[in-house]
Amino acid sequence: MGQTKADIRATYNRIAESFAARRREPWPEVLSFIEALRRGSRVLDLGAGNGRHAKILARRGIRPVAVDFSRRLLMIGQTGERGEGDAMRIDWVGGEATKLPFRNGSFDAALCIAVLHHLPLEADRLESLRELRRVLRAGAPVLVSVWAREQPRFQSALAPPEVDGDVEVPWTMPDRTVVRRFYHVFKAGELERLIIASGLDGERFFRGAGNWFAQARSNG
Repeated sequence: MGQTKADIRATYNRIAESFAARRREPWPEVLSFIEALRRGSRVLDLGAGNGRHAKILARRGIRPVAVDFSRRLLMIGQTGERGEGDAMRIDWVGGEATKLPFRNGSFDAALCIAVLHHLPLEADRLESLRELRRVLRAGAPVLVSVWAREQPRFQSALAPPEVDGDVEVPWTMPDRTVVRRFYHVFKAGELERLIIASGLDGERFFRGAGNWFAQARSNG
C-alpha cells in the first residue's frame, strides 16, 4: 500500500478534530493497568493523541508524559487540559515512536495503546518496542495494544483488501469526506514475537474487544 510514516502523520493531522471527539473513554484493560501504578510515578503515554489516558493518569497523582507524532492531536489535548485546571500537569511532547526523545531509564511505566498497528514497516514496529525498553527503568511495566486481524470487520466479504496484514480503513469526516487510514492488523502470535524480539519480558498476552494486548516489563 506504500504509505510512509509521514503519510500517516498527515492523515491524523487532517482528521484530528473528529478523531479526538470519538476518543474520550478509556478501555477497561487500560484502566486496570493504570490502577496498579504508584502515585508519583513518571509514566510514558506513547501515541497519546488527545490525552484520554494521560488525563486519567494525572487525576490519579501520576506524572504522565504524553507523546504523539500528530501535533494537532497534542494541541487539542493541551487545550482541553487548560479547560480542566492546573491539576492535570501533563507534559505534552511531539515525537516519533521509533526515536523517543528521552534518556535511558526515564520512566516507571508506559502505555503503548493503538500505536504499533499504524507503523508501516515491521522494522519500525520492532524499533518502537526497543525504544520503549530503552526508556523504561529496569523492571518497569508496559501495556501494548494492537488491532487484531481476527475481528469481524476483516472477515466479511466486504472487508477492505489486505496485503500481508496491511489494510486501509475508512474514516468518515463530519462533511462526509472519507479518509483512508493505514493499519497493520496483527494475527495471533505476531505481537508476542515482536515483544520477544525487542528484548522486553512478556508477562501476559490476551485478547480484548478486537485487540491483542501484551503486558511486559523492561529487563533493564
